[in-house]
Amino acid sequence: MSLQHVAILEPSNGGLAVARRLVRAGFRVSALTPPGNAFIAASRGVEGHVLGPEGWGEALRSLAAEGPLGILAGADRACEYLAEHREELPGSALTFERPGGAHLPLMHKDTADAIARRAGVLVPWTAAISGEDDLRAAAGDAPWPCVLKPVLSHEWRAIFGWERVLVVEDLDDALRRAAPAFAAGLELVMSEYVPGGDDAVEEAIVVRADDGSYPVRFGCRKLRQFPRGFGAASICVSHPIPETHALTKALLDEAGFVGVVGVEVKRHAETGRHYFIEANVRLPTQFGLGDAAGADASRRLVATLAGERLGPPPQPRYGVKLVFPELEVKAAATVLRDAPRGKRAATVRDLLGSYRGTRELGLLDPRDTGPLRVELRNALRYRLSRRRSRA
Repeated sequence: MSLQHVAILEPSNGGLAVARRLVRAGFRVSALTPPGNAFIAASRGVEGHVLGPEGWGEALRSLAAEGPLGILAGADRACEYLAEHREELPGSALTFERPGGAHLPLMHKDTADAIARRAGVLVPWTAAISGEDDLRAAAGDAPWPCVLKPVLSHEWRAIFGWERVLVVEDLDDALRRAAPAFAAGLELVMSEYVPGGDDAVEEAIVVRADDGSYPVRFGCRKLRQFPRGFGAASICVSHPIPETHALTKALLDEAGFVGVVGVEVKRHAETGRHYFIEANVRLPTQFGLGDAAGADASRRLVATLAGERLGPPPQPRYGVKLVFPELEVKAAATVLRDAPRGKRAATVRDLLGSYRGTRELGLLDPRDTGPLRVELRNALRYRLSRRRSRA
């Protein structure tokens, strides 16, 4: 392959898995990461650059000056940056994001819903909410209970943390829960709640090339997520999910999207119908499952970015699991806390059994312990700082 240097901009867990796979395949990998995710810079063989968005442009131009550079977005903010600043990078820099492309329309939940409806994809009832007046106007048509979520997820985290979605029972509840978002000037969407547990959430993870082909294509079903019901996957399993793949193709073909994306869908617990939830137009959290399940996902992703034409993707193995320990600790604790007193031993057995078939362990990869050591050191410093503050 002609492209041998890849930079991952603001990599998270999915980016760490890709970096590890590419390093082991002989690629040069640079990670541009803010201090909060500095553990990725400690991954074996990765060239770490710990800096915030204000330094991304200069760093990327410097790396691209050395020769062809493939740039992958590991987070929404990085994807937004590349879409808006692509023309400031030299021609030796290769990105899926481009001005006027489909990344930003699919990242924004309100425009993504509109694209899905044009494609004939089933979407929950949704209303755009810019403030209290919009919320009151939508309340009459709302099929309560509903969920409130941000148009742009990365703008939400500073206010609500891990709570990515707010479940609201009526207008008064919605006004109370949305108040911090309104105070921060955030745009929201309110949508119908699709009933179903964590294991009703499926995600199609694909790479769509500019000729409309899909060089990478695999899927997973969540087993647990944190926070429970509306969070990020803490454990998931590779699964066929044919309905979700069909929905994803319709959505991306309508959008004309080119790049890597994870399309999240939820199966209605009563009807079994599949509803589009959101599109993550960057390295999805679960991308490492593609390599673990034999789909050769990372190498084929880079080949597509380089413009190579690839044949049909390998068939992934089903039943392969991925665990993110930093989330699974919290998710498993929630399961144990909610278990009836007399059934906690059985719950522990079920939890342990759920890890059978795990092939991707995130920070717990025994072949690359640097990121785990950094995270443990940071956690210890945080606890000591909290104790000193209380004292």
